[in-house]
Amino acid sequence: MIKLLNFDSPNMILVSSPLNGNNYVTWSRSMVIALKTKDKLEFINGKCKVPEQNDKSYEEWQKADNMVMSWILNTLSKDLVEAFLYATNAYELSEELKS
Repeated sequence: MIKLLNFDSPNMILVSSPLNGNNYVTWSRSMVIALKTKDKLEFINGKCKVPEQNDKSYEEWQKADNMVMSWILNTLSKDLVEAFLYATNAYELSEELKS
């Protein structure tokens, strides 16, 4: 689902334990659960493809993708945020975090 809801906020913390480099498996599972509840899992599993920039849905996709990126970045330790801040979209960010 590309649409954002009125109560979606980039400052939301979706998981209780930030990713610190040693807890990827449990952090990842918590993020999957949280993103499923928000109907945004497809942004990190590759199912929500980036529309062409001239497509009328691109702007809505970009807003939702940026929101998902904010949620993910808010769950990283401060050391990790700086390393992953420049990912271009949520899918790329999630793939980089896996490696």
